[in-house]
Amino acid sequence: MKKCCCAPMRHKPIPPERDKCPCCVEGMKNVLEQLNGKQVDIATLDQTGPGQGNNNFTVGTIENDFIVIGTIPGTGQSGRSAAFPICNVVGVRGDVLNDVTLPVIDDTCDCCERSITSFLQRIQEQEVDVDTLATGQFNNMQNVTIDTVGKGTVRLKNANKTWIVNSCFISGIFGFTL
Repeated sequence: MKKCCCAPMRHKPIPPERDKCPCCVEGMKNVLEQLNGKQVDIATLDQTGPGQGNNNFTVGTIENDFIVIGTIPGTGQSGRSAAFPICNVVGVRGDVLNDVTLPVIDDTCDCCERSITSFLQRIQEQEVDVDTLATGQFNNMQNVTIDTVGKGTVRLKNANKTWIVNSCFISGIFGFTL
């Protein structure tokens, strides 16, 4: 049986008839496809490389269903090419995210995604603090509203910023009311 691509997590194996990881790739892949040609900040599990975090990444194509390719600012007038495995993308941030449609929630994932999605739906529209497995502007997001919940994704907003985060990489949610 194929295992989910969420590297830092332990999950139940995915049934062999599924050829994609539904929790870590499918939702974020859907979001990134809608951002083709648009500029966002992108966070991955390892924020130490060039162009990660606050980087003005221009989203390009999705290669082999699992890698997002685009450009980050480079030297001179040209951009520097960049590729990120989607299963390591914690989230994106930018002004262009308000019109992105989050993928429809279904029952295809049998790992942490299903549980956190159900929980986020229960506390939707609340203002909370959210920690993720990334650093910088994608970690310890304070006073954000859970705007929309989708399959493997959640849109978070505060007064002047919008994030779409892969729900598999949320490490904590604080300050909610049940």
